[in-house]
Amino acid sequence: MDKLNQPDSITQTIIDYLLKSELVIADITGYNPNAFYEMGYRASTGKPIIHLKCKNEGIPFDIAGIRAFDYDLSDLDSVEEIKSRLIKTIGALSFDVQSDQNNEDGSDIKETNGDISQLISVLYEIQDDISQLKNEIHNKDTETIQAIIKASTPVVPLEDPNTTIMKTIIPELLKNPNSMKALIELSEWGNKKK
Repeated sequence: MDKLNQPDSITQTIIDYLLKSELVIADITGYNPNAFYEMGYRASTGKPIIHLKCKNEGIPFDIAGIRAFDYDLSDLDSVEEIKSRLIKTIGALSFDVQSDQNNEDGSDIKETNGDISQLISVLYEIQDDISQLKNEIHNKDTETIQAIIKASTPVVPLEDPNTTIMKTIIPELLKNPNSMKALIELSEWGNKKK
């Protein structure tokens, strides 16, 4: 908006764009009161509006019912994903104010952009819920596998290092009596030095 060179007030220019634009994309990050006012004004027109917000921010409780696409500018995959979702959403919107169609029985069907936007919003909410469930299932599976591994791994008590040495040396000394005799002599010689 700051690039426009129009002499009228900024507020009126914004209102005009909200009224006339085929699509508005509103970022609610930072809870800017003007943005909320403008979103409300746009909603009253019945024309499409897409809401965005930074991934780390919640939605204030009084507008928690709106659907907002999360973005994370520090994650390039997230940026590409939100870009793709915006393209799909915009492609699915009908920019006619109202289209009349007939049912099979000849009665009129009135479809507005608000209905389409709401449907798309619900579909993306379902998609997000499925993604969250997949993550929860993956985490549960990981926890279960770790629990099974832990339960199936026998618990071996830690041995005293001297016991470990004795278990290693004694069988070897019994196999070779000369080594045992040399060890005894070495031990006696060490004791005499003390």
